Amino acid sequence: MYRTLSNLRDSVNRMIEQQGENAPVAAFVFTKEDVFFYPEDENGIEDLDTQEHLNSDDTDEVLLELGSCDYIYEQVFEIIGDEVRRVRNKVSA
Repeated sequence: MYRTLSNLRDSVNRMIEQQGENAPVAAFVFTKEDVFFYPEDENGIEDLDTQEHLNSDDTDEVLLELGSCDYIYEQVFEIIGDEVRRVRNKVSA
């Protein structure tokens, strides 16, 4: 889901009102600082000491695509289901 930081702040504030300040949460936030690559040297080897960022339009495109990637959500909900089953089985045992 693609949001601006302002949208995210508003959502978090609503969740705090509904669930309380100390409610547990699992969260993953990616921003323009996470959109970078390692340039390659003349031998095609990445220089892991140097990060280069994309321009603003390309960065937005990467984040928009990431936010609309169903695979990520499918994997997260699969893990949540696995954990719910694990906890339920633990309680039953």
